[in-house]
Amino acid sequence: MAADPYAALGAYLTGFEAERLAAALRAGDSTTQALKEIHATRRGDAKRRLADADLGHHRLEASVAVLRAIAGARAIRTAITPVWTMPGAQATTGRLTTEVQRLIDDARMSVVCSSFNFTPHSHMWTALRAASLRPGVSVTVYLDAHAGSSAAVAAHLSKATVYHTLTLPGASKPLVSHAKFIVIDRTLTLMTSANFSYSAENNNVELGLLVHDTELATSIESLMRNQHGVLYERVTS
Repeated sequence: MAADPYAALGAYLTGFEAERLAAALRAGDSTTQALKEIHATRRGDAKRRLADADLGHHRLEASVAVLRAIAGARAIRTAITPVWTMPGAQATTGRLTTEVQRLIDDARMSVVCSSFNFTPHSHMWTALRAASLRPGVSVTVYLDAHAGSSAAVAAHLSKATVYHTLTLPGASKPLVSHAKFIVIDRTLTLMTSANFSYSAENNNVELGLLVHDTELATSIESLMRNQHGVLYERVTS
């Protein structure tokens, strides 16, 4: 058992997981039922940490209070950071596009992204594959049906879910998807002019905004999910 089981629980759970657990317990679920809100690969450790802290449905009020405190402590207030690409060392403020790989490497739960083009020379080519192979991390990618090869991306990201634009009834070609963003763990959103390509990440002049806002991240994921079968279709390798 950890020296401070509450600290251990708070360090382990994401804000989203803590809030979902609290909501499930408050709704009358047992501890076992509530733990279904946690991904299966993390459920065992979460159960052990709850037990170490003597939390669960048997101590409903205390458990809900602690879990909501964890969710509140992990909530990130809105913050915006510029993300630049410039040749050489011209960008002196904010992050660089290539640093986004570090954020993806730190993803604990999910990565949802969209790009007009996605090439094998992009840093995202390796970063997203590595993320998709990590237990407990889901990766979803949205692409333009014309730019690059959606099938090649789907084959490379065999553990991820890949969508591309579909052709609307009466149209002669697929929709153009020019939205370029990355959402990490339903908390962090990068909206950028850069494609997932070597030039965009290293040579071009590109600007993006890295936004810490859970509501924004959740709304983007939800809107894109609602377009499945409407504007996007799944790509199979």
